[in-house]
Amino acid sequence: MTEQTQPATPPPAGAIPVENLHNGLRGQLQKDEHVLWQGKGSGRALDAFNPALILRFALLAVGVALLVYLMLDNRSTTYNWVAWALAAVLAGRLAWFVWRSSATPSRQVAMLTTQRVVSIDLLRPITNWMVAVGGEGRADGKHSPPHPIIVTGTKQRGHIRLNRAPQNTRAYPPFILFNAERPLEVAELIKRTLKIDQPIEDRTK
Repeated sequence: MTEQTQPATPPPAGAIPVENLHNGLRGQLQKDEHVLWQGKGSGRALDAFNPALILRFALLAVGVALLVYLMLDNRSTTYNWVAWALAAVLAGRLAWFVWRSSATPSRQVAMLTTQRVVSIDLLRPITNWMVAVGGEGRADGKHSPPHPIIVTGTKQRGHIRLNRAPQNTRAYPPFILFNAERPLEVAELIKRTLKIDQPIEDRTK
């Protein structure tokens, strides 16, 4: 029987025991890491949707609307049903994408350890990300330099954006902790623990 490796450093005051971690987090712990905070996303966060992606969809919708209009405006009504079918298919596809993608926050579990912040998507591990000491982020195999920490929502519950991805085509950018309780307090704890020099921007209501 193999013995479980014990951390070489004792846990700091207030550290969360390993057995109390949310599903998906325990296997992410590294040697000598202790968990100081953990969170679990909930609901949907349409206000955190990727603006660039929204713009692309808007331009696509304008193009489709113009195509449908031109087809319906044709004197021949033979292909009117094609125009309506095309509009219905594209509208349904867009609605399905938005509904599915907007569930991303409810699949997130995250933790702040003594060494980093880690976010796990319970269904799509490819979208996992982390922020290390100093504020450098890593997602999709790419590194991102430190950025100001932006807190939105309300003082009781909100989103914490820890970094920015230079290029992103997802519905939600990485480096966001969704629907965190007392987000300003969590942001301060992250900043202090990871020694991040960037300021915290309070955009809560």
